[in-house]
Amino acid sequence: MKEFFTKLFDIHSTLGKVFTTISIFLVILGGIGSISKWLNPQSNIVEFNYFIGDKVPLHNNNYELVVNYAFSSNEHSIINKDGEIEIIEGNLIIVNVTLSKNSMSELSPYYLTVDDFKIKDHTGVYVPLNSIMGAIGWDAIDLHIDDKNGGHVMSSTSFQTTKAYKDYSYYEQQISIEQATYNIVFSLADKVKVESDLIVLEVDFYVGNTQLRKGSDIILLPKPSNES
Repeated sequence: MKEFFTKLFDIHSTLGKVFTTISIFLVILGGIGSISKWLNPQSNIVEFNYFIGDKVPLHNNNYELVVNYAFSSNEHSIINKDGEIEIIEGNLIIVNVTLSKNSMSELSPYYLTVDDFKIKDHTGVYVPLNSIMGAIGWDAIDLHIDDKNGGHVMSSTSFQTTKAYKDYSYYEQQISIEQATYNIVFSLADKVKVESDLIVLEVDFYVGNTQLRKGSDIILLPKPSNES
């Protein structure tokens, strides 16, 4: 009986060593993987197709948006909650958009909020390098070439993702089948110029809604062209 328990103890001890070795091996692999990711970070590359002037279908083609133009300014007028014109000052970016709802859409009426429009910097935003090589009008844009990620470029500017300023010219307005044009104003803490920095407008009328396609991103620059 003593011999039996001795063998059982030996087996248990051996299994313990095996499991310990396996655990150490897995920890080492995990550490190597973490170090590799740290040394060679992989960016979430997104190839955007929409630029200023493009017709952008939103949320399964229920809506259509066009960014007509965008510009930087030190001041701009808005409509406050009392319906009065108010002048705001600061580091402003104004994006002029035209919105409409598809006449065949069966979605319930939707009223615009400040969460529907955001501008963001280069974080995770990449443009295919071959789409802008020699592009007319892009020579002055401050771009950073990142060859490690397949020859993509990104803006060298950096700022926190910013929601639209509450302007009652668009705020709480219903999107209808009749086209409506609004100036969407963004106020930034730092000096950023949409004319010389790659900035992206994110449009999402249903933040967090899993039943509809996620919002769309529009690069606030003219579509690249290699035409002379």
